[in-house]
Amino acid sequence: MGAPWALATLLWLGGSALVSASDPVVETLRGPQESRQAAQQSAAKKPPAVQNEQREVAIVTPVLAPGELRGFGIQITSPTPDENVAGRVRVRAEVAADRPAAVWAVDFFIDGRLMFSDAKAPYELLWNSGRPAEHFIEVRAYGPGRQMVSDSLSIRLAAPSSLDGYSVRVERVELHVRVEGEVPPSGVLATSMFEVLEDGVVQPVVAVERVADLPLAVGLLIDHSGSMLERLETALDAAGTFVDGLLTHSNDKAFVLGFADIPIVFQEFTNDTDRLAAAIELIERGRYTALYDAIVAAAARYEGVDGRRAVILLTDGADQGSDHRFREAIAAAQRADVALYPVAVDLSPRFPRQRWILRELAERTGGRLFSLGRRSDPTKIYEAIAEDLRAQYRISYVPLIPGGGGEWRAVEVRRRGDDGNERRVRSRPGYFAQ
Repeated sequence: MGAPWALATLLWLGGSALVSASDPVVETLRGPQESRQAAQQSAAKKPPAVQNEQREVAIVTPVLAPGELRGFGIQITSPTPDENVAGRVRVRAEVAADRPAAVWAVDFFIDGRLMFSDAKAPYELLWNSGRPAEHFIEVRAYGPGRQMVSDSLSIRLAAPSSLDGYSVRVERVELHVRVEGEVPPSGVLATSMFEVLEDGVVQPVVAVERVADLPLAVGLLIDHSGSMLERLETALDAAGTFVDGLLTHSNDKAFVLGFADIPIVFQEFTNDTDRLAAAIELIERGRYTALYDAIVAAAARYEGVDGRRAVILLTDGADQGSDHRFREAIAAAQRADVALYPVAVDLSPRFPRQRWILRELAERTGGRLFSLGRRSDPTKIYEAIAEDLRAQYRISYVPLIPGGGGEWRAVEVRRRGDDGNERRVRSRPGYFAQ
């Protein structure tokens, strides 16, 4: 009984297994019976082997399915294998194809982890490489059907001291600052605009930048627990509106994380709004509310991601079932330099504790609290969040006491207007020195 089954299997495979490996046969798009007959005829007509006879080499052109790309390839153009890099790195990839518009995404992997899925050319990843180490970079481009091409390289990140040939230790602290009622002016920004105090001591500011010139890296966290049962549709509609409105620059990116019993990443970082919207539609109702676990999981996704980091948190603020505590969630966001923007979805005034929790999450990370009712327009909320993010400054300073053992250092930022009056400044209240 086994022999007929084996023969049937070979016939299903197109007859290619019936041909000896020593008989080179160029397969074309034929049916199983035609392929087998062609192989037998070729073997029958083959002359006896002659010693030292030169054999012709058949060049086979890949057969493309309808709609597939011709000349499809990808190459990492920056950085190069022999290039010394440190700190922020711009990873670039160039894609070749006869129809570039048909390339639907390029994925960037660092050490096997998907960092960003770029749906728009030019394809690049802004990567904060961190400490000097060896890293493996891989890029993959996807075309119609199952077409996929890739390129990769290994690089060794150089320490800043080795780049210039002398020993020096430079550490910088970056703060994202919002001055209430002020839009950053154009042109070069003077470091004297701000005064930064660390543990009460004035620090030397070395750079002031406009966040409007930097890409956004936004996490969209959606509570789909039992307590959100009647509010889930409102939250999902708002999430879709946020996706459409926030990603306005080619390097802006977002990910979608839903949380009920456990946090689940439905879409990694991408600038493809269609994929983000499709991920939101996959979210279904759950039971518990692992709010703090979700914040910790979201903060971990920002490792190596450059740009203005923010998390929009659509929830009612009631945590239930988290393994992490309130303070641990705040500490995780602070370590990752992520500003939390809680959006209290249809939260009744009868629950002051939940509102206090959401307000603390925002204030301790440099974000803002918003409220979304059944009759509220989510467009106005995302416009306010977008304006808040784009109208910020990024301040860099070199601490007088570098390094640290993980202790907390309080930071205060001051800004005086042209009238001499001190402006209200919002930023994270400090950082953990490492």
